[in-house]
Formats: sequence, C-alpha cells, structure tokens
Amino acid sequence: MDKILLLPGDGIGKAMMDSVRSVLDASAEGIEFLEGNIGASAYETTGSHLPRGTMEMASECGAALCGPIDLSQSSVSQKRDPVNILRIQLDLYAVCKRFRTLADDLGKTGIDTSLWFCSPAPGRDTVETEDFDGITLTKYVRKGNYSRMMAKAMSYAEIEHKKKAVCITSDIFPESSGMFRDCFRNIFGTGSFELSEETVRRWAASAVRRPGEYGTVVCADLFGQVAGGILAGLTGGNHLSPDVYVGDDQILAVTGSVPQDVDGKYANPTSLIIGGCLAFSDFGMEKESRALMDALCDAYAAGERTPDVGGTLTAEEFSDRIIRRL
Repeated sequence: MDKILLLPGDGIGKAMMDSVRSVLDASAEGIEFLEGNIGASAYETTGSHLPRGTMEMASECGAALCGPIDLSQSSVSQKRDPVNILRIQLDLYAVCKRFRTLADDLGKTGIDTSLWFCSPAPGRDTVETEDFDGITLTKYVRKGNYSRMMAKAMSYAEIEHKKKAVCITSDIFPESSGMFRDCFRNIFGTGSFELSEETVRRWAASAVRRPGEYGTVVCADLFGQVAGGILAGLTGGNHLSPDVYVGDDQILAVTGSVPQDVDGKYANPTSLIIGGCLAFSDFGMEKESRALMDALCDAYAAGERTPDVGGTLTAEEFSDRIIRRL
C-alpha cells in the first residue's frame, strides 16, 4: 500500500491540508495517509521543529506533502530549516517544479512544463566563509549529482510523454556548464527526445515569447530559482506551484509561497494538489494523476476558485468542486 505523509505545518496549513487530503482520498484508492508535525507548531508541542516521530514516518512513506512553515513564530534562537534537514536525511537530490496554465486568464495559454535542477546541501555542496573584508562562497559541482537528477527528470518526461527537452547553462562558468551539457546529452540522448541547449539569458527571452515550447527544462541549480520565477510568472504565481524534492524512492512536495494574512478557510490548496499529482505519478498511478490534474484545471476554467485567484470559494468548497469533476 502506498503511503503519503501529510505535514500541515504552521498557520493556515491545517485548513489547506484538510482540503488536500479530501481531494487525494477521492482521487485514488489504496492510499494510506499519515500525519506528522513540522515547523513552529511542532516546536511548541515537542521541542523540535522536526520531531523524531515525523522523521521516522517520512522514512516509511513514498511521498510527503508539507504546508507553510513560519519559524519566525518559534521562540528558539537557533533555527535550522526542517525542510532542508528532511530532504538531506532522505537524500532528495533533485528539485522538480511543475508549471501548468490552470486557466487562460491567469497566464500564457498552453504551458505544461516541468523544471528540474539539483538540490544542493548547505554546508556540503555550498559553503559560505567569512573573510576579513567579505565572504567567500564555495560551490562544489558534482557530476554524479547532475547524472542522478537528469536520469530522474528523463524518467518523469517519459511517463508524462513530454518529448521536447532543453538544457539551460551559462557561458559565465564554461567548465561546469560543459560538464552539465555532457550529462544532458549522455542521459537524454539515450531516449527519443527532441533536445535543445540554451544559455539562461537566451532561454529566458524565448520562454516569454514561446513558454509552452518545451515540456522538460533541465538547468544548473544556480539558475533554478530564476527559471522557476519566470515560469511561475507566466502561469499565475509562485504559490500555485510546489517545490518538489525528489529522490530514488521518495518525494517531498512543499507548498509554494503563501501570504501570511490569508484567512485560513480561504487557503488555496492548489500547489499541494499538484504535489499530489506528482506523488501519484511516482507511485505508478498515472491515470489517477492525469484525472486529478484535469479536474483541477476544469474547476479553474469554470471560475470555481479561492479569492487569491479571482474566486469566492473557501478551501473546502474549492476541493468539493474538484471532487465533483473526478
């Protein structure tokens, strides 16, 4: 039986996760849901932002969905990001961000793109060292990390029948960019893909003009957030797309940026529903994944949405509309 760990997090996370659970439960059979604590709310009850029990449950689940975390509400002075700890402990080495135009009035039409880049470990792959008059940033570039990420990206592209893939690098760093391109050719070149290679500057310009041209975008992690910001702006905003950390056997989907002043009952669960779609794909439940994404898009097209995207529905009402369409 496939297991999904639900981590509501802080603030509006509880209302958001209740809606996500109802939608996922109606979308597929045979899924077991577990619930754990994370963030400031977890610290209040356990004395840890990432309790041992949550870590143990994450280890036995194929997917975890995490709501918003607000460590500013925690009383402890030294705050380590629990999501970073979780992804490092689970060896989630890749980041996937799924961008889709949910309705024509929210962005450019026809976008259905998956962005992939490596998930570097702070202190291991990136190190900041304070000097006498500044800070030295050291970044370790590992060919093995590139290869693992691209192999996973290619696997998802084949499942989703996305035949056009582009590799994004920069001429500022010729050696590491060359290694990245070689990995891209060696891995994606073994499949039946239409391949392209672009500098980040050229890709950004073409993405605005032809945003739906490539189904899979693979980029060096230095440019992952920039590329993600562009694609988010073209599809309705960062809060509609989750950050999905991917490993060999597990994924962790974290909700996109959420405004802190939103009434909890109007919390938009869209990003974590999309995270659920990726979890279904990872479980081999592609039919259920497609059906859920289609139902989500149909609700958006009908104007059945939460207030942040031009609607009037509560999170519960919004999830009910999606369930009706499954």
